[in-house]
Amino acid sequence: MDGGPLIQWIVPAEHVGSPAIYVLVVLGAFFLTGFAKGGFGGVGSVAVPLLLLVMPPKLALGMWLPLLIWMDILTMRWYPRQWELRPILLMAPWVIIGIIAGWLLLDVLDARRLKVCVGALAAGFPLLEIVRGRVARYVRNGRPSQAWRPGLMSASPFGLGAGVSTMIAHAAGPFTTIYFLLQRMDPRTFVGTAARFYFVFNTVKVPFFIQRGLIDGHSLAVSLWLVPLAPLTIWAGWALNRRVSTVVFVRIVYILLVLTGAYLVYANMGASGEMKTEN
Repeated sequence: MDGGPLIQWIVPAEHVGSPAIYVLVVLGAFFLTGFAKGGFGGVGSVAVPLLLLVMPPKLALGMWLPLLIWMDILTMRWYPRQWELRPILLMAPWVIIGIIAGWLLLDVLDARRLKVCVGALAAGFPLLEIVRGRVARYVRNGRPSQAWRPGLMSASPFGLGAGVSTMIAHAAGPFTTIYFLLQRMDPRTFVGTAARFYFVFNTVKVPFFIQRGLIDGHSLAVSLWLVPLAPLTIWAGWALNRRVSTVVFVRIVYILLVLTGAYLVYANMGASGEMKTEN
């Protein structure tokens, strides 16, 4: 595309719409991801659905994964000792099974079908957010009297859901948040444990993404300009969390998530309900 080498590194040739809209959408998705790392919970789930409005799904997934790992590293630095290993180990085998299932799905889903899957997940995430909110209130009110101690089997639905959703949409947040909340961790341990969970399993996804051709030199190149902005996004989430009503902000983001998800499903389905074919 025109604009010189610098612009080509920021705006890939595959982008949809104007370069200015592309940059604004990517920045919005990136800051929402940083806000999630900085204390706004599951709002990062909106990132990939937003990205799919301006770029092909496989490029969106590939360019985003290294950025997520970088953000996880930055978040862990704030919580060097506040984390628990046991909840991660119990989920680990199920998450890996879910990742493999998602990897297999990536092989059979073309671009339109992948957009429909991501859109359906996005539209459904607010329902999980309602469950998460009720679990949070349940825990704050002191019930149950003891923290839930999951076993290997009871961790399975959370791990499988997190594994599949993180593989096809980088969106394990609703599943992991409910799982960790039920164990009544203090806030810093909660964030520190979640950051390590995401770091471990985002890293596990890397060879799967490379094998599918999602991560390559091109995907890395078009994500580089966002790397120095990561600390700012996490700090902004931390600061905003102390100045803005979390409930209002999260509700606005989840309305955006439903609208974006519904649009992705509608735009990629035929009028008769049959999937549109690729050109």
